[in-house]
Amino acid sequence: MVLIPRDSGTPPAVSFSETARRTALEDTLSLRQSATTLAEAAAPEAGTPVLGNAVTLLTTHAQALFDPNATPSSGVPSSTVPSSTAPSDRPDTAATQSSRATFLTRLAGSGWKRLDDAREADGGIARLLAAVGSAQVLQAEKLAAEWLLPLQEQTTASETKAPAATPLAASCPSASPTPEPTSATTDTALAAVVRSQREAIYVYQVALKRLDGTKTAAAAKHLEVHEALLRQAESVISANCADAPTSEAGYRLPEQFNQDPAAFLGSLELASLPRFGDLVALSTDETRRWAMDNLLAAARRSTGWGAPLPALPGLILDAGELPSLPTPTTPATNSTPASHGG
Repeated sequence: MVLIPRDSGTPPAVSFSETARRTALEDTLSLRQSATTLAEAAAPEAGTPVLGNAVTLLTTHAQALFDPNATPSSGVPSSTVPSSTAPSDRPDTAATQSSRATFLTRLAGSGWKRLDDAREADGGIARLLAAVGSAQVLQAEKLAAEWLLPLQEQTTASETKAPAATPLAASCPSASPTPEPTSATTDTALAAVVRSQREAIYVYQVALKRLDGTKTAAAAKHLEVHEALLRQAESVISANCADAPTSEAGYRLPEQFNQDPAAFLGSLELASLPRFGDLVALSTDETRRWAMDNLLAAARRSTGWGAPLPALPGLILDAGELPSLPTPTTPATNSTPASHGG
């Protein structure tokens, strides 16, 4: 005889990570509709291309956040268009500026909310939220500069002053196991960050001799940042009772560096984003907060050098492999979920 427990009728509790994903999806879809409305109202005004880029960015974010296996009620919201964003037949300049300012505030707010939620979410979702949040914050800053509109600034600890070094562990075992280089652990992620910072310091030192004017000043400032990052990363490794990776004897710079040192610095900063993304996914607490702060800061530095920022900084994926977004009335079926990593 088989006894089947009686169904209590109480649905299982929704995890924080799942709630954060759903909220992020709802906010992103709403922002996507608002951006589309603004783009339609602005045509043929200047600035439409940058709004088109925003729509594309938010579409990619929604696809990455969408879970095809979720129930209809938690997949794509049935309504994501705020009534205040309905387009008018003859939008005047004042109304357009007001709509843009509202959109900027919402976009930046969404980005910071995603970053805040990433601190508590599970590994893979944390990395996804950090990528979405960083991109939305930077997109808001880009649009604000394009439209000459103010945007309330928020800075991370890594962009103001170097946070205090992580205290060393009180005691470490005399011998600790060394993880495999290919294993996915906090220690291996930290080791990858250390290696990327050592390389960045070397490249910036060489670049200072090749750049001129304001580029030299920017490079000198970023060099100091990377030197601080290296010290901080090595401190965290020591606190975890792990060993820092062996230093490289040197680095060979490609011809691209000789042709355009500034552009190469941009690509160098871009290359560090997946390292910080891995650390976000594989760490917790203050280490994760540090990784997230520096993911955003590195993304800012890359755009400062003119590098094209990926839609999801810190994640390596092909946007073409993301699931398509169904219409609000279409059930989400027969789709393959995106892999967010962990």
